Amino acid sequence: MRRLFEIDLKDYEGCTKVFRRPSVRAVIFRGNRIAMVYATNEKYYKFPGGGMHDDEDKKETLLREVKEEVGLDVIPESIEEFGSVLRRQRSDRDPDTVFEQENFYFTCQTQALQGQQHLDDYEAEAGFELRLVDIDEAIRVNKEYRSECFFNEIMIDRERRVLEMIKSERYDVVALGELLIDFTESGKSADGMKLFEQNPGGAPANLLTVVSHFGYKTAFIGKVGEDMHGRFLIETLEKEGIDTRSVIRDPEQFTTLAFVGLDKNGERTFSFARKPGADTMLRNEELDRKRISNCKVFHFGSLSLTDEPARSATWEAVRIAKGCGATVSYDPNYRASLWPDEETATEVMRSAVPRADVLKVSEEESTLLTGCADLEAAADRLLAMGPKFLAITLGSEGVLIARKDRKERVEAFRVKSVDTTGAGDSFWGGFISRWLSNGADIEEMKWGELVRCARTGNAVAALCVQKRGGIPSVPSKEEVEKLLSDT
Repeated sequence: MRRLFEIDLKDYEGCTKVFRRPSVRAVIFRGNRIAMVYATNEKYYKFPGGGMHDDEDKKETLLREVKEEVGLDVIPESIEEFGSVLRRQRSDRDPDTVFEQENFYFTCQTQALQGQQHLDDYEAEAGFELRLVDIDEAIRVNKEYRSECFFNEIMIDRERRVLEMIKSERYDVVALGELLIDFTESGKSADGMKLFEQNPGGAPANLLTVVSHFGYKTAFIGKVGEDMHGRFLIETLEKEGIDTRSVIRDPEQFTTLAFVGLDKNGERTFSFARKPGADTMLRNEELDRKRISNCKVFHFGSLSLTDEPARSATWEAVRIAKGCGATVSYDPNYRASLWPDEETATEVMRSAVPRADVLKVSEEESTLLTGCADLEAAADRLLAMGPKFLAITLGSEGVLIARKDRKERVEAFRVKSVDTTGAGDSFWGGFISRWLSNGADIEEMKWGELVRCARTGNAVAALCVQKRGGIPSVPSKEEVEKLLSDT
């Protein structure tokens, strides 16, 4: 496990004894909030956890301590390493002893229901209780904490520093999937031959570009070839402010290419060069677990589910993200030529729906996944599979948004469409960006705010379809805000 930092007071010269007390702490996110122990009498926040018993390993301690302190059951398979802090100082109980404590921090997820606490005398006197708190609020409280016991101040300042590291390393949105070149039809040569324009794209990358334009911290996980197209794609993401350190360059595979034909209304037909493409060859062991386990929103689509090993890698990434409390976003993007048949596509795409917290589908995909031509009925069926929120994009007609308590159609902005590539991705990126600015869980948001999220998504999509390509057509935040304010 990596060492986050050390606290060494160097006040133990002459000590002849050493007392070591390893401890384990849990980093638990519930949506955008972090689960902390609040000491109601001392008024500080600490991570759930405590000292290891001699007969325990770290994970056993984590399960026991979290259960005792806050009454939550840790899901064992969700446990992932975050880092450790070593503290060294003269013992406040024996002046001849050096006190060494290594605190091991693990990200994890817990069962939803809280059980009974089992506090020792010290914990009961401090008034320990579970609180789901905004991370900035926990940092502020601990920064202001003062105690007559210097030992306590050192402990609480350690928790503040770890919180700040978690915040600094935490991504707003991490997406996994295809990163490819859209060769988009763009007129004809002097000899009448079709010309194709090299446009960087891929649905997850399009979405991240929108979110990045809104000022949020993003990262992409995937694989490209070690070729001119792969290098171009990575350079493009970096220019857009997207972290590419988790993008694998594979010298054995070629970057996936998609040739996009356009009709007079900007509607598309596709032909893929992907047999296999590098994006389908992402393996479990190549996943960047640290980034997946430290994000607010984890997004994936169905193109990474078409082939192994990428399908298994996607399922593993979703498992890690859910285990660490991220909101899981899913966009089933049906491309018939990439599947052996429609039945297989439907079965695999549908199997991902229960794993998602929020879901974006097109009108065609909603029918494919549910068998319902009626959109409201399709929405009900999709929500019954598990997601907390659903958006069904309707092209020029806007979007149907749905939660179990309500549904509403939000009209699109009327524009002349040139190329619809990335329109759905842009909508969803705009929706998520506005949602992130709200800071609330999707189930807690007022309905009017969800409508405003949808309007923001519609505005991004309206600007996107007026240009060719996926990433190149993504508007700036200022352009989106101007369209919203002008209408």
